[in-house]
Amino acid sequence: MTGWPQRGVLVLAIYAERLGTHAVGGSDSSCYGLLAQAVSRGETEPASALAIDAPWPDAQRTTAPGGFVPSAQSSSGAAPVCAPGYAWLTAPVLRLAGAEAWLRLSSLAGVLLVWATFLLAQRLAGAWAGLAAAGLVASSPVLLFQVVQPMTDVASAAAWLWALVALTRAGGPRWWLAGSAVGMALLMRPNLLLVGLLLGVWVLWAGRFRGAVTYAVGVMPWGLAVLALNAVHYGSPLRSGYGSVGDLFSWAHVLPNAEGYARALESAQFGMPVAGVLALLLLWWRPPHASTTHDAVPVLPLVLVAVGVIASYLPYRHYPEWWYLRFLLPALVVLTVALVVLVSRGVARASGRGTEALPLALTVVGMTAQWRTAEAAEARSLRSLESRFRTVGRVMTTQVSPRRAVLSVWDSGSLRFAGRGEVVLWDALDPQWLDRAVDWLAARGEAPVIVIEPWEEAAFRARFAGQQFGVLDWPPRVDIDSRVRIYRTDGRARYLSGAPVETTLVPLLR
Repeated sequence: MTGWPQRGVLVLAIYAERLGTHAVGGSDSSCYGLLAQAVSRGETEPASALAIDAPWPDAQRTTAPGGFVPSAQSSSGAAPVCAPGYAWLTAPVLRLAGAEAWLRLSSLAGVLLVWATFLLAQRLAGAWAGLAAAGLVASSPVLLFQVVQPMTDVASAAAWLWALVALTRAGGPRWWLAGSAVGMALLMRPNLLLVGLLLGVWVLWAGRFRGAVTYAVGVMPWGLAVLALNAVHYGSPLRSGYGSVGDLFSWAHVLPNAEGYARALESAQFGMPVAGVLALLLLWWRPPHASTTHDAVPVLPLVLVAVGVIASYLPYRHYPEWWYLRFLLPALVVLTVALVVLVSRGVARASGRGTEALPLALTVVGMTAQWRTAEAAEARSLRSLESRFRTVGRVMTTQVSPRRAVLSVWDSGSLRFAGRGEVVLWDALDPQWLDRAVDWLAARGEAPVIVIEPWEEAAFRARFAGQQFGVLDWPPRVDIDSRVRIYRTDGRARYLSGAPVETTLVPLLR
């Protein structure tokens, strides 16, 4: 067994590096990336001078990129919709090591998650069980999908698993380390407060007063940081960027979420985590007289994490896409561990010795099956799909004057992350203001450019019907693999006068 866990996490690290998007693109990754970038520069929020200077209505809203809303604390700023803790926590990496290092933090978190999975399963059923659980988690489509993106799902799950590692230590729980890991997890995902409270109750029962106090000391600084960041960004320690509790949680969401998660788990992971629910309950209800060191490891903390995570997200806002299994990632890892441990223990007791052939064979089959699912294939295609964000940022930085403001929506986050400070969201711009906004921006510096994806063009034309620049009736200056087009607004007059407008075709960065 020596060296196999290390090789396993190395394989995951290589996968994440080779297939990682290494891009800030959608609203979630834009939220984390742009906020971390602002904090690394000594600012509390991304800001734009246009939010104050622009003459069109609701200018501050038009300069808030994807993942942000107009700041209530600053007339030029944008407040994050996402929980700000991850960005503040990781901003020093961006400042000291640069954007490329920051974009790879999710890969590092994936390595830590798989390593924690190995340690947890090893304590419950031995080294082979640890290797099997780590393999199944590392090959799960939801982890493969998230480990290549600069988001918090994998990092938060890793923190919860390391908390369980601290609580199930063979020599006795490490209360302070567990509390610190829980606090870090809550900094990234405050909506999982229920999980931290459930573990706190168990600590009070298992560790008595002293253990509970030590656990609380570990959690407290992180909890205070959550409250402080909420006050900084939203004006109150008890507010968040996601909206009110009533907007997010409803009993009406429970059944659609349960059905959606069950279908996604059946398709992506063949229902293994669902079987893990029964396995976890059976492990918890084991005979009271522990016969081995593995049997003596407490299972209730695992139950509380799984129950707490699932209970937190069943009433949460419903999303139909399979990759929202990412919300349940800590629970899915725990349930996978439980299933592997139950099978390993059952085989060992049935044979009277530590036979690993059957669990190992089942693990290989499970890993292969997961890798071949449509969801895993979608995860492997993310790098190609999102490479347009990196390409747009590179092209705008190297080929377009920084004095040119940009009108964009879907690519607004990647543009801001690449250093384009003046980006106007056209879907927030008053429909009667497009031509006047273009003229005002041109008079302020150079004529702006429109960065738009083909699927957005119909909405752009419909929104700005009657505006001369709204018809997009001239050739783009740059066409990035037919996925993103860059129109120079000063190219329209030249084109209509009969002068040629050349379109540069740019391949995607690989």
